[in-house]
Amino acid sequence: MSAGGVPLFVPAHVARLRDKAAGLAVPLILDLEDAVPPGEKDAARRGAADLVEALPGRCTVRINPLTVERGFGTAVGADDLPAVLRPGLAGILAPKIDDEAALHDVDAHLSDAERRAGVAEGSTPLRVIVETARGVVGVHALALAAAALPRRVDLAFGAGDLTTDLGIEWGRDESAFDTPRALVPLACRAANLGRPMDTVFADVGDIEGLRASALRGKALGYAGKPAIHPGQLEVIQDVYRPTPCELEWAREVVDAAARYAADGAGAFLLEGRMIDDPVVARARDLLATTTEGPR
Repeated sequence: MSAGGVPLFVPAHVARLRDKAAGLAVPLILDLEDAVPPGEKDAARRGAADLVEALPGRCTVRINPLTVERGFGTAVGADDLPAVLRPGLAGILAPKIDDEAALHDVDAHLSDAERRAGVAEGSTPLRVIVETARGVVGVHALALAAAALPRRVDLAFGAGDLTTDLGIEWGRDESAFDTPRALVPLACRAANLGRPMDTVFADVGDIEGLRASALRGKALGYAGKPAIHPGQLEVIQDVYRPTPCELEWAREVVDAAARYAADGAGAFLLEGRMIDDPVVARARDLLATTTEGPR
């Protein structure tokens, strides 16, 4: 993950927090959902719309769900989309997406909001959060449906709602949701989607716990992890940024592969380790993240 590439959640109804976040050189996720009380939804929409216009290309908006089936959440997402959709919006983050029907529903509402705003239909990136038991069980079908849509769609994993849905504790070691957390990157890869975004880490004072969580997510195949406090940004950047040793290894592999390919060789040994096409592809991907950042 490149420096400045860690997205920061910001409660969109709090002007002080919006102003502080605007001064940071990071992407922003303006939250209309969990961090915003029901009576502040309109204020959050106005605040988000203002910041999208002030910071074109930097702000994604997390809307509320379109429907609520699990007894938690506020089903006002259909009101959120037309309120915040405008040129300069970097994307929409949609919560509690359980299945293909929910995905198609939010995509249809997003397309309608684009038409109303005079934005090209299908041009707004959409990231959907897998954060319920039903969503996890059907994540492969959901990923395939996302890959079939004409707009860019990515997935994210959400531990908070999942632990609520299951009635379990969100422990420091996060072992309670190891299995669902591992399934999301697998489903994305199987469907040829970009790598997903990992869950947030809720304890802003536990920096070592945050580091362990970020390392675990990286090992599982996640592209990155959003922060919920500016104090988390540096740790997440440090974990996801390739180390100098990793980059040197990748350059050596790519350079050696080019030399051996010129001689007509396939697999080869580099410092005693066999290098074949999958290893070379991994090295190229690692080098690409330093210039393009994760999808």
